[in-house]
Amino acid sequence: MTTPTDPRFTRQRSVHEFLTARGWHLDGDSDPGEAWFANDPNAGWHYPASFGGERINEVSDTTPVPLQGYFTFGEEGEEVFTIVAAGNLRGSGCAEHDTRERFFPLTADGGVDLAPVAALLDTLESRARDLDARAVVECLYFGPCPGSAR
Repeated sequence: MTTPTDPRFTRQRSVHEFLTARGWHLDGDSDPGEAWFANDPNAGWHYPASFGGERINEVSDTTPVPLQGYFTFGEEGEEVFTIVAAGNLRGSGCAEHDTRERFFPLTADGGVDLAPVAALLDTLESRARDLDARAVVECLYFGPCPGSAR
């Protein structure tokens, strides 16, 4: 158990409060106030309004992913906060429906600068709400959408 002065606790709770205030939900059974939260592969948040809030059955490697965020490790092994756009994973389909991780390095005091995260989410949340899950799956299986750059 962490203490309220632990920078991990402060960082994780601050991101949690920021995202849940925007309508995001916590994933898994982990508590952002636990030190091991960032090491839990199921810990993070998702934006339930993705795909117009439509419920999508889970099918491995097929189901489009909702807009999501979590703590992970960057290319140099440093801890970072990451946002993943809603859509198809692993470069499948067109650029419009593809997802990629956006990494936010931790600040000097070990926190997350939420201003650039908020600016990105202003765009990605709107896009996620408007995405049609059927179109994203068709893009995955039938190739790039008409008019895409890919």
